[in-house]
Amino acid sequence: MINRKGFTLIEVMITIAILGTLTVLAAQAIQQAIQAKVKLQGQLDDVSRVRDAMRLLERDINLAFHYRDVEKEIEDLIKKKDQPNPQVPAPGIPVSGFVPPVNQEPVREVPRRDPETHFIGNEEALDFVTLNNARTVRNARQADFVEVGYTLKDCKSLSTGETTKCLWRRTSPFVDLDVTKGGDELPLLENVSEFKLRYIGKGKQDWVRDWRTDTGGDAATKGRFPTAVEISLTVEKKNGTKTKKYSMQVIASVHFPNNPEEAANAQGNQSTWPRAQAPTE
Repeated sequence: MINRKGFTLIEVMITIAILGTLTVLAAQAIQQAIQAKVKLQGQLDDVSRVRDAMRLLERDINLAFHYRDVEKEIEDLIKKKDQPNPQVPAPGIPVSGFVPPVNQEPVREVPRRDPETHFIGNEEALDFVTLNNARTVRNARQADFVEVGYTLKDCKSLSTGETTKCLWRRTSPFVDLDVTKGGDELPLLENVSEFKLRYIGKGKQDWVRDWRTDTGGDAATKGRFPTAVEISLTVEKKNGTKTKKYSMQVIASVHFPNNPEEAANAQGNQSTWPRAQAPTE
């Protein structure tokens, strides 16, 4: 009798079925892992874009430039202190011998006008002058400061082509009396659903929605920069039927407000403020 060893047809079919099932399950697992990686990478990219825009805005505020000619202020105080009081004769007394004071300063052909750097912000826009101006070209003729502005306006999405709200940053190398105009605009962030600003400084007991250092400001803000700016930024990105929301809030301090009553103590102020970030479905 011949002893035949081997697999039967049923055993081979069962083995092939098991191997096929394992192959399908492994392929599905790999596909799900790839999709999860792509989704996670997309979320990381979205968070990074929000963080980069927030860091740029925070850095601009940290280095807000408030120009004050301290030497001229001291010179004016000295002149005012040393200026003699003219002996004006009383009514009824003859004016013979009275010589009015003579101004010895030469008359300028063009009157001097000191430069002005204003900080103008409301709940949804902010314009000021900052020292955050990197030199990208060697030996380029440019100042250390630049005029910047942030606002929320419509733009077309690069990925979908739809109209959405974008955070725009305006820059101008020329600082003039109107800090809210001029320069070039560049969109920093798409799909922005919220961009809120609040301000605090000396003379204000709580956060306020407006801050103006020009003639439109009140007694507490006119000629004085704020101490800090609270920034709230939210981005909503649609992915099919789902919407992913990323929110970030930062309190950016002005390192050197250079206000008249704070100039002696403001230098070197490097306050640390809390941060919060909460992406939600």
